[in-house]
Amino acid sequence: MLNDLQLRKMAHLFALLDVDDDQVIDKMDYTASADRLVNAFGFAPGSAESQRVRERYARLWDEVTLPMDADGDERVDLTEFTAGFDRFVTQPEEGYSRHIAPVADAFYDLMDTDGDGRITRTEYLRMAGSAFRMSEANSLLAFGHLDLDGNGSLSTEELHAATEQFFRSPEADAHGNWLFGPLPSRA
Repeated sequence: MLNDLQLRKMAHLFALLDVDDDQVIDKMDYTASADRLVNAFGFAPGSAESQRVRERYARLWDEVTLPMDADGDERVDLTEFTAGFDRFVTQPEEGYSRHIAPVADAFYDLMDTDGDGRITRTEYLRMAGSAFRMSEANSLLAFGHLDLDGNGSLSTEELHAATEQFFRSPEADAHGNWLFGPLPSRA
């Protein structure tokens, strides 16, 4: 069972993924996010990079989000989203490594535009703003909390630790709670 913090994290991520703000996530939301990411990173339409982004978003929809659709309407509301993450990611020990780690690796590869094996502040801000509609201010706050060694970039290990904490940790002081910027206050 998710605690209040975990429910707030899921609601926050849901709002960021719901591109058209219609209170459901569907394949169109993922297509629109992929298109924004392709544009933000300047990938040419039809390029290998563009195809890779679109394929990874389609995989995320097909393998992670669509299975959360309890009523079969190919749309996932907040209740289904939260229950799905609890069932597929938070509760099972292998949930993160099976469902989220491959997606995190894909985002890491996309963000690392210079191929140096590290995500710079600029690369993170570009991804956060385009893929998750985060403001620059919130992206900067998030990056500051995720860059544990303060070297101005994120390693694969830092990103995975933060991502797993976001999806699995019930602890209020987990640095991964900042992955998608500051959480909204309780309603």
